[in-house]
Amino acid sequence: MVIKSVTTEEVDTHEFRSGVKIVARRISRSQLLGYLDKLSREEPLPEPKLHQVAAQLGLPIDQLLANATRSHIRRDLVRWSGVDQEALAQWQRVAGERHEVARVDQSLMGNSHGARVSGAMVCLRSVRQPHPQVVLVNDQGEISAAPGSTPAARLIIVENLENFLSLDGTLSLLPACGLSPAWQEADILYGSGNSITNSLLTPFLQQYQEIGCLFDPDPGGIRMCDTLHQRGGLPALYFLAPGDLRERLSASTRELNMKQRQQLAIHIRRSPPCAHVGGLIHTTGKHLEQETYFLPVSTTETTQ
Repeated sequence: MVIKSVTTEEVDTHEFRSGVKIVARRISRSQLLGYLDKLSREEPLPEPKLHQVAAQLGLPIDQLLANATRSHIRRDLVRWSGVDQEALAQWQRVAGERHEVARVDQSLMGNSHGARVSGAMVCLRSVRQPHPQVVLVNDQGEISAAPGSTPAARLIIVENLENFLSLDGTLSLLPACGLSPAWQEADILYGSGNSITNSLLTPFLQQYQEIGCLFDPDPGGIRMCDTLHQRGGLPALYFLAPGDLRERLSASTRELNMKQRQQLAIHIRRSPPCAHVGGLIHTTGKHLEQETYFLPVSTTETTQ
């Protein structure tokens, strides 16, 4: 039997009677309930799936099938009769257990990655509060911040940790990005890569009047800005980049491949905030990481 491999967060590896190890998708709760129903009614069910359920949930399959009679139907379908009813009731109890928090509930199925975390968090700092502050947002859109803290009028999202750690360095870049002195009072948020696009953070982002996206000038950065823009309901978004970005890109040795060019074109067409920087990346065929903004343009090429 050959089963297509998928990502490590979605799969388990199991060994069955044949001694052959296969990789299969995790069993969902609805599938499990269906298999147990078939088992109770002595209907045919896929044998590998039954063994996978046992391994996934840590249930005693030997006890379940100790005195049962196995009848092969076809391929991997078998019928079990005389299944231990006490063991079957235990399996059904496990399948019926639910937790109000989806990710905790899915952990009972050995598949916590199959559900979204019940909240999100961001890390902020600013000239007013240089020490990083954590803000929490739950799945009801409720925001929890440190007592007495209030959001600034403007927000700068930096994609990478190095730029977040260098508060003075990041603030010094803003005039070169065409921003007024008022932006020096902005909150600086560590976007942690793609994490900032989590839809749970929408109420938090809506607290601001304007948002500057200081992302990598590359396909990933453009995609994140596009995702935020497409969500709608957010303040004005700007993709920030220094005025000499064309020269910096031209000096880079990091080139776009054809697939990246195609994806970039889609983001540029549908998201005006991405158009300028995305257009420069597409025209030069090059991309960069935002940490290079701390370097003079003449040294950009040698550091790629």
